[in-house]
Amino acid sequence: MTDRQSSAKEYARQRRYLAIAMLIVGTVYLVMMILRGSAGLKNCASALADTRWIVVMLYVLGFVLLYEIVTLPLSYYGGFYIEYRYNLSSQSLRSWAWRELKRLLLSLVLLVPIVEVIYFFLARFPERWWLLASGVWILFTVLLTRVAPVLILPLFYRQDPVKNESLEQLLQGLAAGTGLGIREVFRLNMSKETKKANAALAGLGRTRRVLLSDTLLDGFSDSEIGIVFAHELGHHVFHHITKAIVVSSVAALVGFALAHQVMLALVGPLGFEGVGDIAAFPLLCLVLSAFGLLILPIQNAYSRKLERDCDAYALKRTGQPQAFIAAMERLGSLNLADRNPSRFVEILFHDHPPIGKRIAMAEAMLKRDG
Repeated sequence: MTDRQSSAKEYARQRRYLAIAMLIVGTVYLVMMILRGSAGLKNCASALADTRWIVVMLYVLGFVLLYEIVTLPLSYYGGFYIEYRYNLSSQSLRSWAWRELKRLLLSLVLLVPIVEVIYFFLARFPERWWLLASGVWILFTVLLTRVAPVLILPLFYRQDPVKNESLEQLLQGLAAGTGLGIREVFRLNMSKETKKANAALAGLGRTRRVLLSDTLLDGFSDSEIGIVFAHELGHHVFHHITKAIVVSSVAALVGFALAHQVMLALVGPLGFEGVGDIAAFPLLCLVLSAFGLLILPIQNAYSRKLERDCDAYALKRTGQPQAFIAAMERLGSLNLADRNPSRFVEILFHDHPPIGKRIAMAEAMLKRDG
């Protein structure tokens, strides 16, 4: 094992410890709010306003700010310190803090209206709120997916057209017949924050695009970039964004239905006024979080399956297994990816196949085709 691979193992271990710590701290926060703090926060909000929707807004603001304060040490450790320690960050502490502030403000802008709508349904339709909330959540997911590349992503990263004639021709050739042109391929200035390389398919309809990080475009060969692009093209061809929305919609429906039953059973014993009591919001969050954790291995397995399909598509589309192997090797090294995690770790923490398995797929193709 090389020093780089050893560092990747340790980095992955640190990220897992952080995820577990965030889960524990978040759970303790929710439990403490349910048992002690939530009623007091509601009383403070009620003392400042008489109107129900303003009380809900003030409560959510206080709830989120308290959570951010409680988790700030872990956010700093995971978002800045670990990345800096492993030489993966190109951010200053000031720029990281500014990015976190923007993330917080954006979270509040998105979360407050959603909670307002949910608690309107809870007040007006206490027996059917979960069904209505699921519908709103699905619509919100579709809308957010559509506008994220043009309204939200630019708040954090600049997007520019890819300006490299030979690369443009390569990407255009790969995209031919798929309905996605070179005008929908953008360079993302991730290098201002990280040394990692990444790519993604984003958006719906007219906002659909492939995003390639500048770290990828500047540090990889054209053939390697072509492999990564073809992989993202696979997500487009196989309609993976739409499929992901359908899966998340089903999960939302089941999650809200479960939350309804749990809240009916527990709001009284816990001293809340009813399911529509904003003070019971931490209970709603706890149930949804527990459900999300329960189905996480299933979601990860489904995601890995989609990623394998896209790897196979990229190999078939390009016919270059050696370039695929080179791209995966470079991505794994640059991003400090654990090449061969245990099966247990893969099931719980990985939504992509490990680098080692992705390379093995290409090596099998290379061996098969000679």
